[in-house]
Amino acid sequence: MTTSRVLSIALQDTGRPMLRPLPIEAAELLHEVDAPPRLVAHLRAVHDAAGQLLEWIATRNLDLGINPEAVLFGAATHDIGKALHPAELSVPGAQHEEAGRELLMTRGVDSVLARFAGTHAVWTAEEVGMEDLLVSLADKIWKNKRVPELEDLVVARLATASGRSVWEEFLDLDSVLARIGDQADERLAFQMSYPTAVSSRRLPNFPNTLTTWFAENAAVLRARGITAELRHSPEDGRSKNSAWLTVEAGNRVIQITVWSSGEAELDYLDLGSGDNRPEHRDLQTDQELHALLRSALDWVAPDMNG
Repeated sequence: MTTSRVLSIALQDTGRPMLRPLPIEAAELLHEVDAPPRLVAHLRAVHDAAGQLLEWIATRNLDLGINPEAVLFGAATHDIGKALHPAELSVPGAQHEEAGRELLMTRGVDSVLARFAGTHAVWTAEEVGMEDLLVSLADKIWKNKRVPELEDLVVARLATASGRSVWEEFLDLDSVLARIGDQADERLAFQMSYPTAVSSRRLPNFPNTLTTWFAENAAVLRARGITAELRHSPEDGRSKNSAWLTVEAGNRVIQITVWSSGEAELDYLDLGSGDNRPEHRDLQTDQELHALLRSALDWVAPDMNG
C-alpha cells in the first residue's frame, strides 16, 4: 500500500506533541474510507490519551476485565463515522455514531470492536463497560474537558476492583487526568493544523479580517459598555497565524479565535451560572466571519445589534 496523507498523519512522528501511532489496522481502515485529515489527527490525539490512561491502569494491577488492544482500537476508530458525515467535524451531531459502527462492521470489524463508534457518547447506557468508559474518557480529556458524571462512573469501577474508597480513587484519577490534560493545547494545535477537507480554494486572511472589524467597531463596543480586547499570534514565520477577540458584557464572556486556515473556535462563558460552551466553525468567506461575530455579540450583549 502506498503512503497516503491519512497514513502519514496516523503513523508518522508528530514531533510536538509526541503522539503514539495509531494501530496499523485502524490506520488502514481510515485510509480505505478516505478519512478527512482533521478526523485522523483527532483520532490520534484521543488514541494517545487512551494509551496514557491504560498505562496508569496497568500499574494498578486491578481486575477490571479490560482488553487494552480493544480500548486502543476503539479510541482510534470511535469517530470514523465522521468520514461519512464530515459536517459533524465542525458542528455537534450524532449521525456519525451508528454510521461508524455499521461502517466498521461492513469492513469486517467484529461487532465487539465496532461498538465503540456507538458507545463513546452514551456512557450511561446499561451495557457500557469499563472499556467503553475509558474510550469516552479519552475522548474528553485529550482536550482537557472534565465530565464529572463520566469520571464518577470510572471511579466507581476502580473502587469496586480495588476495595479502596471512592474518594481515594477519585484523587488518583484526578491526578492522572490533570497530567494528561496539561498536554491539551499541543494536541489541539496538532488537530487544528489539519483541514476538515482538502480544498484548493484560496481563503481570505481571517485574522486580518477580524483585525479590520475590530478597528471599525471598537469605539461602538466601548460606547455600549462592552469590554473587548484583540490579540494576535507572533509574526514568526509560522504557516498558520491567528487572532483572538475577547468580549465581555455583564456576566457573559466570549472568546473568538480565528486562524488563517479558516478554523474558528468560540468559547462562551456565563459567569453567573458557570456554564461554559465551546463551539467550532470552519469559515470560507469574510461574510461568514462577520455573521459569526454578529451572532456572538447577540449572545454576549443581546441589545448590541438592536
